[in-house]
Amino acid sequence: MGQRNKMWVYFCTGVVLVLLFLAEQAYIVKQWHEALDAQHRRNAIKVQLLTLQRLAADIDNGFRGYALMRQSMFLAPMVAAEAEIPQVLRKLNELMESTPSLQGTVQVLRRRMEELVDTKRRLTLKIDSGHQEEVLMYVRTGDGLALAKTIANAFVDLETKIEREFHDADILYADKQKQTMWQLVAAQGGAVFVGVLVIELLLSTFSSSHRQEV
Repeated sequence: MGQRNKMWVYFCTGVVLVLLFLAEQAYIVKQWHEALDAQHRRNAIKVQLLTLQRLAADIDNGFRGYALMRQSMFLAPMVAAEAEIPQVLRKLNELMESTPSLQGTVQVLRRRMEELVDTKRRLTLKIDSGHQEEVLMYVRTGDGLALAKTIANAFVDLETKIEREFHDADILYADKQKQTMWQLVAAQGGAVFVGVLVIELLLSTFSSSHRQEV
């Protein structure tokens, strides 16, 4: 093989290896962004779930206070919660769009929340119309407690599935950042090493070829 052919072989090999190292770096960075995005999305989902739990508690507490005291001040948190729940459910559904496995559980939770709102609204109207006995019967039979437990179970079920779905995002940010940094350093170091080696080989081949010509 002539000296010129050797130079081309070294050069092409070096270019291919450097491109492979660059592709590896791009893949590492992509993995890092995917893990970070998953962690952020999971945290955003948890925020919406906590908000829904707070709103459900506001409705329960507001209804209980109104049923006991017959004062309209207890209706304010109920009304505010009823208005906010559809918005939170819509945000939660948007966050779940790329996770089809959780869509069914979200719909179950949606139906439970709608049932809570409809039930408390209906009972409040009964109180206003003087049918307190029906409301008391609802409380005595434990229907309200049963609904509360059903909603709580829906939250637990969804939270469990979220943790299972986003288990890769459990890696702490700092640990993942450190791991990614060292991987990038290794990839960059490999690319530099290959580049220097190829340059040395090219220079050596060029010098040998030049001496032969002289």
